[in-house]
Amino acid sequence: MSAGSDRLERSRLAILEHIHRKELRRQGGPGDGHPEAAGTAGEAPRHRHSARPVWYASAQEVVEGWWKHHPAHMAVDLARPTLASYARRKPMQYLGLAALAGAALFFMRPWKLISVTGVLLALVKSPQMASVVMQALSTSRNPAGDEPQPG
Repeated sequence: MSAGSDRLERSRLAILEHIHRKELRRQGGPGDGHPEAAGTAGEAPRHRHSARPVWYASAQEVVEGWWKHHPAHMAVDLARPTLASYARRKPMQYLGLAALAGAALFFMRPWKLISVTGVLLALVKSPQMASVVMQALSTSRNPAGDEPQPG
């Protein structure tokens, strides 16, 4: 075969594979736990949670990036091992204290003390806001889930 006909054959196969994948997605095929969910050779396996909206993964990445730079992140990381060992030793007491803390938070209603405008202003003035916005823009994906074919 000549180089041109070989390239034409590869393009034709790529188009057929693309159409086949779209039909399977429409029918709920791969990604739903079926054996053929692993995809073809060289293709990454699909996740089971295909019912989630496309923007969900992007939003999750943005929130994780924001939390990574939040001041309370270090406090939570330091408290986690202590709380985990306490929960293993005395699980019922741990649950009781957690319920008590939740009830106290509910009755004190600290969210009534903070205005929405103040929170929005603090959020906009935050030094991490630019990086959060850039991360949100960089993680955006093609809504149809179609990947451009090289060539």
